[in-house]
Amino acid sequence: MITDQVVPQEGVPQPAGHASRWQLAVIGAVVALAVGIGLVLGFTVLSPRAAALSTAAGYVPAGAAMYMEAHLDPSENQRAALRAILERFPAVDPDDILTDALADTLDQAESAFGLPVTYSEDIAPWFDGTVAVSLLDYPLTMDASSMALPQTAAMFGVKDSDAAATFGDTLRAALTDTGATFSQAEHAGTTIWSLDVAEMQSSVPVEGVGFAFAVTGDEVLMANGQGVVQAMLDAHDGSSSLATKAELGRLAARLPADWVGLMAVNTQSMFAGMRAQLADQQPELAELVDSYLENVPDLSVATFRFADDALLFDGSSDVPTGPLAPENGQRSLAAAVPGDAILFADGSRVGSGLSQAISTMRAAIALQEGGDEITAQIEQAEAAIGADLEDFVSWIGGGALAAGWDGEQPYGGLVLEAADSAAASTRLGQLKALIELAQESGQSITVETVDIAGVEVTRIVMAGSGDDFMPTPGFEVQYAMNGETVLIGIGDQFVRRSLEMAAGASLADSERFGAALGRFGGTDNAGTFFLDLATLRQKVEEELGLAQDPMYASQIQPNLVPFDYLAMVTRVEGDAAVSRGGLVLR
Repeated sequence: MITDQVVPQEGVPQPAGHASRWQLAVIGAVVALAVGIGLVLGFTVLSPRAAALSTAAGYVPAGAAMYMEAHLDPSENQRAALRAILERFPAVDPDDILTDALADTLDQAESAFGLPVTYSEDIAPWFDGTVAVSLLDYPLTMDASSMALPQTAAMFGVKDSDAAATFGDTLRAALTDTGATFSQAEHAGTTIWSLDVAEMQSSVPVEGVGFAFAVTGDEVLMANGQGVVQAMLDAHDGSSSLATKAELGRLAARLPADWVGLMAVNTQSMFAGMRAQLADQQPELAELVDSYLENVPDLSVATFRFADDALLFDGSSDVPTGPLAPENGQRSLAAAVPGDAILFADGSRVGSGLSQAISTMRAAIALQEGGDEITAQIEQAEAAIGADLEDFVSWIGGGALAAGWDGEQPYGGLVLEAADSAAASTRLGQLKALIELAQESGQSITVETVDIAGVEVTRIVMAGSGDDFMPTPGFEVQYAMNGETVLIGIGDQFVRRSLEMAAGASLADSERFGAALGRFGGTDNAGTFFLDLATLRQKVEEELGLAQDPMYASQIQPNLVPFDYLAMVTRVEGDAAVSRGGLVLR
């Protein structure tokens, strides 16, 4: 049974009236900042322990849309790795972060901001070093006149329930001093305190505005409403919490055990609210959402951890079925990319992904006001090229995106595998015919073919505008088919440099790139990502002349030099797609 009553705080003068809207808005920020400073930074002053899913997961309903957890008191190994990382940055003194000195810094910061609680006196006595945040739902809405915030919850681990209860009293009293009032409710044997936020509502009602909290024996629960806290207590009392979700345990088992952060995303729950609205208002679009959800994993889990020279992240999800299902293979597209590329990303199902994206866009356009006219224009373009847009990209197998700087100008483009060489040749010919048709209609487009390294390259050049008010630069796209590989370049560098590359000069031949892939999964994979941060920094410094700036050279550059590269490799491992990557430091 739930009872609600306004409970005055003993020993605290009661305000004559309600708090103003801005005061109530500030209250939430004060609470978040007061607790957040101590939680986000306070891990360094806590005793270390091994990482494991905290008791917070037992308060989260199994169908929650998103769950994030951080162990802010890492294991001895993780703490040592963090120290090794911090020592790489001249601006950071690890002892200022990894010793008790940080507690004083937090207290001083909280005092300077006038926050109602301090880390040392109000948080540290009860906080066990685990913090979690969850979105119980994700209310995407099609109605602009009715807004709803996600049911949001934050959980803080408790090592001393009496001290945690005292913190709750202190927090409530401090907020009451600002003019706030609280109502009290009992649910599942726990007291829930809810802030009165009626005055925060505007002329456009927004569901989900509020603040409520409860203190249990192992967690301090905070949420944007009493109902959310009640749902959390019910999940804890029952058998359907995230902690009992078998899929989460199965996917997490594929990831490293010693982590400092975990995130789980339930795709089905993320789209459930929108799907329900569409079923009533636009059934055709609801069916489109269903077709999308069939090709993405229901649940994805990721962890974050430290190594001596990197910030590492690992992810695991069920392998989706259908045309977007990834598959491992010896990735060869990097062999067509110049070795000085700064960015490279590839995947095994690019054509299928593009085809589905086009179908999604087509269906969405057809359902919108004025969609018939746009659909008619698309159909005219399809008639001109002699194929549906979905069929136009169906010849693509895997594909890669690459970009870089050749010392004079940036370059970028796509490398596509022709799963059907004949279809690829036909589609490219149809594209050229369509562009030539636009050229004949008076468009400022030039189409020509040139020979580069024995391969026919088509150049499509759009003239720039000399308008004095808003001049626009010219634009060029090139494409070529070299065996079973199709190159599409933005500008005049990518295709030429790819075709003219000397043996051993590709990105695939780069020891640096190879080492990155080797560290995180190897070349037999379903997808890769590589961003060369060190080279990117050097190119920017050269272009902007930053190295000549004494301030930059002495104070900024030394703290950027440690960043080496960002890389990730995805592989199919049994019934799961597993991604391993990291931000690697020098």
